[in-house]
Amino acid sequence: MSCADDLTADDLTNNVTTEVLERVTAGEGSNTNLWGQIDKDNVTGLNLEDVSSAPKVIKTWDERLDEELFVESGVDDDLILYIPFISSLRLRTLLLHPPAPGHPHRPGRLRLFANLPHCPDFSDLESMTPIMDIDISSPPNGTRRLPDGRREVEEWGLKVQKLANVFSIILYFSEAETSLRSTMFYVGFKGDPKTHTMDMSKLGQVPAQNAADKKIDEVADKKGSGYTTIR
Repeated sequence: MSCADDLTADDLTNNVTTEVLERVTAGEGSNTNLWGQIDKDNVTGLNLEDVSSAPKVIKTWDERLDEELFVESGVDDDLILYIPFISSLRLRTLLLHPPAPGHPHRPGRLRLFANLPHCPDFSDLESMTPIMDIDISSPPNGTRRLPDGRREVEEWGLKVQKLANVFSIILYFSEAETSLRSTMFYVGFKGDPKTHTMDMSKLGQVPAQNAADKKIDEVADKKGSGYTTIR
């Protein structure tokens, strides 16, 4: 657990901030790599130099530092990536591998949106309030280098409470160093995949070992409490 997750008594006084409340309500949870939950065939983007390149940044963990495949913006440094998931999930961390700090094609700003049914236009997003608006001109604290000297991917913490039930993410990159072009080599996520499903055929059934213990009086009690009994 990071120091950011350790809440002190002062955090829980009357001066509780929105950030602290989000950490309390979100819980620690898991931080699983969600590569397998991304609907890769339907990853798209807007203002791409290569219109079909958006899925190239959705790589396996072992390929995350490969800079031969990437997305790059077209006419300017504005770049949208639309990333749907195969099921609803909770996002905790955004993984990025952009160019190094100071590189002319490293975007300096990221606006994050969620749960749109398709890739939006720039005008759509300009009229919306993002869930997060992040300065990514420099890596977050804690970003490290591997023993061979390569930069590790950057891990950006997310507002978990606001991203607890997500089926798509929209990343709006802009404000590159030169304002001419934005480049991204890798995008990934960590969080909680929702793998549990309900067997609808068993709804309303009483386990055999408990069936004899169920009393008719309970049915009458529920009906009298505002429940509707189906016969």
